[in-house]
Amino acid sequence: MKYTFIEQHQSQFKVSSMCRVLKVHRSGYYAWKAVPLSQRALEDERLLIEIKRSYDDSYGIYGSPRIHRDLREAGYRCGEIRK
Repeated sequence: MKYTFIEQHQSQFKVSSMCRVLKVHRSGYYAWKAVPLSQRALEDERLLIEIKRSYDDSYGIYGSPRIHRDLREAGYRCGEIRK
């Protein structure tokens, strides 16, 4: 979470200053940044896009059961509650 904050605000503040304030090591931040996203994280991002699409297509009416059904009909395999 802290590393994500640093990444999002590096255009406004120096990385070294944010690391000092957030009490994290600069080397830890750069190591985190160098590691590619896991397959699970990439799949979560794709699912989130589809979830938002389904929700928007329903004009914000659909809840998790209907969105889950839409995802299954579209060929995605996941549980209603994904952890």
